[in-house]
Amino acid sequence: MLRNQRPSAPREADDGANGETRPEVIAKWERLTPHARNMLAQASGREPLARNLRKARENGGLSQAAVAKKLRLSRSLVAQIELANRPVTADELAKFADLYGTPAVDLTGIRVAADDPVTVTLLNLAPALIKEFDMQSRIHAVLGELMSASHLERLLERPAHIGPPTYPLPSPRTLPDALRQGEEIAEHERQRLGLRDAPLPDVADLCAAQGVPVFAFKLPDDLSVLFIAHSSIGLALVVNLTHDAVRQRLAIAHGYAHAVCEPMGTIRVCTKANANALIERRAAAFAAAFLLPGAGVVETVQALRKGQASRQVQWVFDAGTERSVRTEERSAPGSQVITYLDVAWIARRFGTAYRPTVSRLLGQGLVSEADSARLLKPKLVELAGEWMTLFSSRGAAPQPGYAISVLSDLAAEHAHMAVEAFRRDLITKADLLREAVTLSLQVPGLSDTKLLEFAEAAR
Repeated sequence: MLRNQRPSAPREADDGANGETRPEVIAKWERLTPHARNMLAQASGREPLARNLRKARENGGLSQAAVAKKLRLSRSLVAQIELANRPVTADELAKFADLYGTPAVDLTGIRVAADDPVTVTLLNLAPALIKEFDMQSRIHAVLGELMSASHLERLLERPAHIGPPTYPLPSPRTLPDALRQGEEIAEHERQRLGLRDAPLPDVADLCAAQGVPVFAFKLPDDLSVLFIAHSSIGLALVVNLTHDAVRQRLAIAHGYAHAVCEPMGTIRVCTKANANALIERRAAAFAAAFLLPGAGVVETVQALRKGQASRQVQWVFDAGTERSVRTEERSAPGSQVITYLDVAWIARRFGTAYRPTVSRLLGQGLVSEADSARLLKPKLVELAGEWMTLFSSRGAAPQPGYAISVLSDLAAEHAHMAVEAFRRDLITKADLLREAVTLSLQVPGLSDTKLLEFAEAAR
């Protein structure tokens, strides 16, 4: 709900946190007396919405039955909505707006300043934002910050931040087009910024240095990033404050893709609902390649002595005999298998999440589809998350009586190698448990039983 609306009804009478109306909420509405329903509809702002929906339908010459058929809803549900006896989900609001050809903001009756096209566009692109308390004030805080900075730049006669270069690309027409464009742009942008194949530094700082400041405030859970490019404020990204740092990092890279691909005047709202759109697929491909550069991933896998065929054949020309000589080398059994902890190691190195890293390895041909399915088994995903959490902080205080504090990734590398050696039967279970004793001094929470569990799962 927005700031210029009246206070909403108690939480249980509103939509669930996921934007859908829970069955128990509908049942509670049905038990209310007509007078109570009317009072609650007025208090929650549903009455103006119901009235506007009814007017829009009548202006379109549609009956409730016709609307119900087009939207695949029951006629009684449409009637209840128009009587303000039933709340409207964000998804339903978007469908009504599309059917009636009326912006969602206009249907709700929410007042937005005529000279505020950014807020209007955002609310129309993502009706779920309309239901968020005080959303207009949050958006205005971002816009105000940008306008204020722009004003000071003009006063100080400093050059305006014009943002990164925009790559002239046609809109992708197929999914392969979208993925290819995203990867190519990410590679060009990395080279332009001098990043080559190394892990990225702080992505928010990098974007800000390119004239794309990043903000964060609470958004609906299925909304990851807002991209704004408007002549009044320049470029900006807003990520979801409720998401963890790794997820925000991916969202920032996704939004930056729009910054280098979209012209001024573009506003994008990236949600689960529009993730399959080709423009968003291109941005997702950019984000994956920008955070996980192909050559850098291959180099990291090779540093683990993996990613090679189990049998490697070489040929050399013998000048003495004038014949080609064949030589063959076989890898040790199991040595080339990429484990879930290898994936976690790569994800930590490049600051990404586990699942996108598996996807990137699959795209680079470093794992097969069968390997990908194995690595994405729920238990392995869970253990990978625990492993990454255990080794997420560097320079943790050592155990009392232990004078050394390792400030690098040595403990994580040590544990990773110990597990790999155990997996390949190069050390015994007793050896692994002895390694655990040493590691536990540097990594609180890593017990011998936990290290053994990690190791057994990698086999």
